Amino acid sequence: MDQALQKEVLTRLLHSHPAGLGKEVLDNFRGGPEVVACLKELQEKGLIQAGKEALDYPIKLSSAGVEAAKALDH
Repeated sequence: MDQALQKEVLTRLLHSHPAGLGKEVLDNFRGGPEVVACLKELQEKGLIQAGKEALDYPIKLSSAGVEAAKALDH
């Protein structure tokens, strides 16, 4: 996974509303499909909360995701 994209997504989620982000999380110059792939990988790693579907909105960080985002947000 693109480390810069992962950092951007985790940072956006860290600084988002506590309810999480909807499809606006897909707004990125790389395009929605690449961000979706990043989100799915983050979900597989346990860094974002898993939903019933492959990717449920709103997207929220898991507690492990919060720690990972804080470590990247220096």
